[in-house]
Amino acid sequence: MAAACMSVLPDATLIVTGSLALGDYRAGKSDVDLLVLSDGSTDGLVEAIEQAWSQEPGEFDLRVVRYAVAARPTRRPQLALGISDYGDRFEVKRDTEEADLVVEFSVCGELCRSEVVGPVPDDWVDEVGAAVLTRWNTIGYDAPDRELMALTACRIWRFREERVHCSKPAAAQWARERGAHVAYDEAAVRTLLDRASG
Repeated sequence: MAAACMSVLPDATLIVTGSLALGDYRAGKSDVDLLVLSDGSTDGLVEAIEQAWSQEPGEFDLRVVRYAVAARPTRRPQLALGISDYGDRFEVKRDTEEADLVVEFSVCGELCRSEVVGPVPDDWVDEVGAAVLTRWNTIGYDAPDRELMALTACRIWRFREERVHCSKPAAAQWARERGAHVAYDEAAVRTLLDRASG
């Protein structure tokens, strides 16, 4: 994927985010998250990524952002191109606002101290987390996503309390040390969502 990006976007800076950057990547289970900063045309990038994927399949989430957008983050940064693979399908988004980029930018600031990504106020990250929690509380217990819901709630909770980004297992351990029951049954998930909500 990195080679495909560089072939289309020679000015690109590639930054690994997500589970691979936070230390909980699990082959065959985790996806690869890649933030690509570039001012070049993204024409041909979807096709290049599809070709790379056909040779080495695996789930991924790739986001292309202009350098100026990364240098001066807003609450809803502009995504130039997003390409995601969910195992059975590709999803492509172009020229849209993407609030979740705030979290990726914040992770970049904490882990790699990148000079190309500007600072993100912690309360913006809290807003993204609150929106996730509101959506999940509205949906209710979602059995297929119960593990994601529980572990993400632990991460949101820890960031709110300590201003630290961490892997899902590290967040779960942190929550357990604070007396939370980290499990994937309905009662445990609802309790974790409540605790993450403050």
